[in-house]
Amino acid sequence: MFPRLAAPSGLYENSAIEGHRDMAQGGTLALAAKIRGSVPLNPVDSQFLESFSDTVRAIYDAALSPDAWPVALHRIGELFAARGAVIYFNNGGGDTDFLFSEGVGHAVQIYQDEAWWQRDVHAQRAMEMHLTGGDIFTDQSVATKQEIETLPIFTDFFRKVGFGWLMGCVIVPDLDMFASVSVPRARERGPFTATEMDMLRLLSRHVEQALRLSLRIANLESAQRVLQQILDKIEAGLYVLDAQERIVLDNQVGRAQFSDFFTLSDGRLTALDKDSAPLFDTLLADARSAAGLQSTPRSCMLGSENDQRILISALPLTDSGRTQLNLTDTARTLVLTTPAEHDSLINPTALRDIFDLSLGEARLASLVGGGVTVRKAASQLGVTEGTARVVLKRIFQKLGVKRQAELVLRMSALGRHQSFHLEGYTNRS
Repeated sequence: MFPRLAAPSGLYENSAIEGHRDMAQGGTLALAAKIRGSVPLNPVDSQFLESFSDTVRAIYDAALSPDAWPVALHRIGELFAARGAVIYFNNGGGDTDFLFSEGVGHAVQIYQDEAWWQRDVHAQRAMEMHLTGGDIFTDQSVATKQEIETLPIFTDFFRKVGFGWLMGCVIVPDLDMFASVSVPRARERGPFTATEMDMLRLLSRHVEQALRLSLRIANLESAQRVLQQILDKIEAGLYVLDAQERIVLDNQVGRAQFSDFFTLSDGRLTALDKDSAPLFDTLLADARSAAGLQSTPRSCMLGSENDQRILISALPLTDSGRTQLNLTDTARTLVLTTPAEHDSLINPTALRDIFDLSLGEARLASLVGGGVTVRKAASQLGVTEGTARVVLKRIFQKLGVKRQAELVLRMSALGRHQSFHLEGYTNRS
């Protein structure tokens, strides 16, 4: 049920799976377009839109209040007529953990106590398929009809806890962590539809973004009870902005890095690099708008004159978040900054968002763009060199380069001059 996986490579070994990814990505765009209003909404759609937005707000409530995750996961489950939802974590070293809503707590306990992860076909098949961020898995995608009727995970565990179907989406809230959002529901509700898979994929990106802050707060070993004091201790920059994008709260890291990356223009927080400023402004506008709750969250990268680069995420600040921070209702947006590079390699999630790559493509682009040979990159990602070269050709096409040397130059320039891809960013759903 809850995949017990080591961090997968994300590069597909066969064209059938890659074709499924392409169709799934198209479905997400269609769903996002419908939610954002480019397709007329009937009353049922409007009710769904309100429920969807409320669920996303609950997710961002949990960004600053980790104890609120059970409520957010309950809301996710409600959208799918399920008893709740589960977030599974694996740090790659065998350590696992769960966040779950109250409705599935008993099932999680049985799953752990009876070591069902050892017989969970979801985990085994997901590893074979090299699932990565944004990939959906269901009972039907990991097992045949006969297996669903005969394997113990379905015939024994599912029946014992009252599950009939399960769907999950892989997320990457941290480079050193693998995680997934899983939704189980009763058999009489029927298998999950393609539209529901697209909806979970969209929701999971919001979960991924909220967890980037939530995990830092939850993992902080501090006796401090005042959230503002805790935020000063996290190893990430933070700025809270009002509706006019003026800073109403920041933390110690944010203050230390401000002069390297930002300036104030008529009181507004603005990127210091004029080439990056339009992209940064678009990111803030998306997070501040109501439509941002129903679209896929993005990130961007900023560079400094001393060759440092940071990854920017912008989260909508909810009523609960304002209460936690003791701020007035004028506070609207929370900007989180984290290092864009690790061991001289660019964060793959940044490349995914900026260039519309799959996360598997972004992992390879990060390695090869950082000077790693294709053979060594393939070995690190757990795929053949031939597969890596096929994926690299797709990366070249998407980035408009023809050789590895050009890819290295593009990665080196990223965060310093980004205006060339602003149009692609603003047209995304």
